[in-house]
Amino acid sequence: MEKLAIDDVSSPVAKPSFASIANSIRHTTSKHTDRYRKNARASPQNSLIAAGLSSYETLPNYLPSQWSVHIHPEGQLYFFKDATIPVVTEAYVYDPNLMEKVERCIKAIEYFVLQKQIVLPDNVELFIQIEGNDCSYYLIDHHSHMQFWLDDLETNEMGIDMVTSPSHLGLALQELYWIHVEYFPTHLKSLAPRVLEDLIGVLSHALTDHLTSRNSTFPYDAGECTQILQLLRSFRDQRQDEYARCVIARMWQLVFKHRFETFYGEQHARLCRDQAILVDTARESCLFRIFTSLLSFKTSDNYVSHLNDIYVDHLVYAHQWQAFMAQSLREWRSFLYLSLLTPLCCLLFFFMPTLQLLSAFSALCFGTSFISSVLLIHRHEVLENATANDALNYLNGVRSDRFKFQWVALVYAFPKTFFLWGVIGYNSNCFVAAAVLIAGNVGWLPYFLALVGICLLAIIAFQDITSGNKVLRIPTFRWSRVDQELPPVSLV
Repeated sequence: MEKLAIDDVSSPVAKPSFASIANSIRHTTSKHTDRYRKNARASPQNSLIAAGLSSYETLPNYLPSQWSVHIHPEGQLYFFKDATIPVVTEAYVYDPNLMEKVERCIKAIEYFVLQKQIVLPDNVELFIQIEGNDCSYYLIDHHSHMQFWLDDLETNEMGIDMVTSPSHLGLALQELYWIHVEYFPTHLKSLAPRVLEDLIGVLSHALTDHLTSRNSTFPYDAGECTQILQLLRSFRDQRQDEYARCVIARMWQLVFKHRFETFYGEQHARLCRDQAILVDTARESCLFRIFTSLLSFKTSDNYVSHLNDIYVDHLVYAHQWQAFMAQSLREWRSFLYLSLLTPLCCLLFFFMPTLQLLSAFSALCFGTSFISSVLLIHRHEVLENATANDALNYLNGVRSDRFKFQWVALVYAFPKTFFLWGVIGYNSNCFVAAAVLIAGNVGWLPYFLALVGICLLAIIAFQDITSGNKVLRIPTFRWSRVDQELPPVSLV
C-alpha cells in the first residue's frame, strides 16, 4: 500500500484514496507525545538592549486568523486554532514550513472524517504532532472527558494496559483526557465548578481512609492528601486561571490512574492495598524458603513478607517503599558498625589455646557481614526516596519468576545472618577456651557451669525472639484494684 505524506493531501493533481489517507495518519496518546523528549537545543547569544522602554515580546508575533499562541505554566509554547474542529499543537507554527505541514495534516484528518462519514461531538478538540512529513493525532471530548480516535485500535497498540471491561477501558481514556487538559490548559474556559468539588470529595475520602485504615489504596499518604486538599480548597475563592486548571487536571489524571489500577467500579475491585486480584502463576519454592529460613534465622522470611506486602499485582506505593527502604538501611548500618567492632574480640583467641578454625570462621562471618552491609547500603541509598515508578522498575528487575523475592530477601538478610553466625563462632570459642582452662584447673568448674547456663538462657531467649513458638514463659505480676461493678449500659 502506497504511503501518503502530508505534502500530497492538498495536491490538485491527484485525489488521495481513502486507504492512502488512513495509512498516512498515525495515532498517538497524550501519554506518548514528544513533549518531554524533544532534542532541540537553544543557542543563547549577546543582544543589544535598546535605550528607553521597549517591548520585549516574542518575535515574530504574526499568526494567521483563527490561530493564537499560549504558554503552559511550565513554560511550554503551544498554539490553538479556533475552527470547526478546534486544534492544539506544540509545533512551532511561526515557522511557515511547520504551519503548512500542520494545515495539511488538519485537512488530511478532515478529509478522513468526510470519507468515513464520522459525526464528531460538539466539544471535540484535535491534537496534532508533526513527525517529519507525517503527523500523529488524537481527539478529546470535553463533554464526556474521553480521548478517542477515528479508527478501531487495540489497547496494546496505544500503550494502554490490558482491561477487563469497556468501563475499565473508559477509566484509561479519561486519564488520557485529563493529561491533555494538564498539557493544554491556557486556552480553555473555566472548568465546571462540579469538577473541583468532586475532586475535593475524592481527596477527602482518601484522607479519611488513610486516617482510619492501614491498607488504603490511595497512592498519597495522609499528610500529602492534607496538603493537596488545602491547595484545592484555595481555588474556590479565586478566579480559575490556567494554573488552577493545570493543577486540577493533574490531580484528576492521577485519580483516574489510581482507579484504573484498582479496578474501580469493576466486579473485582481492589479494596485494600495488599489485596491481590490478578492471576499470578508464579509460586515460591517451599524447599528453598525452608533452607533460607533456617540459614538466616528467619531473617529472610521477614524480608520476603515485607516485599510481598509492598509489591502486589505489580503495584508499588511510594510511601510504603520509602518506609521499608529507610528501615532496611538503618538495620544494615547497625550491622555495619557491629561487624566492624566485634572481630577485634576474635583476635584475642589467636593468642589463646583455642581452635584456630573457629576463630577464622567467626572472623570470616563478621567480615562478610561488613562487606554485604557496605554493598547493600551503596546500592540502595539512591532508592530510599525513590518514586513509585522507580521502585516498581527495581522490583521488577530483582523479582524471579521461579522464586519471586526469595533470592533478594536472602541477600537483604546477609548482614544480620552472617553477624549471627559470627556470634555463634565467637561463643563456641568461649566454650573451648573455658574447657581448656577447666582441664588444667578444676577450680574453674563453677565458672564454666555458670557460663553454660548464661549461654543456654541466651539461646532460649534468641529462639523466643526469632520464632513464634515461645520457650520462655516468664510470669508477670501486676497490681490490680477491684472497683465497684458498674451497671451494664445498652446502646440504642
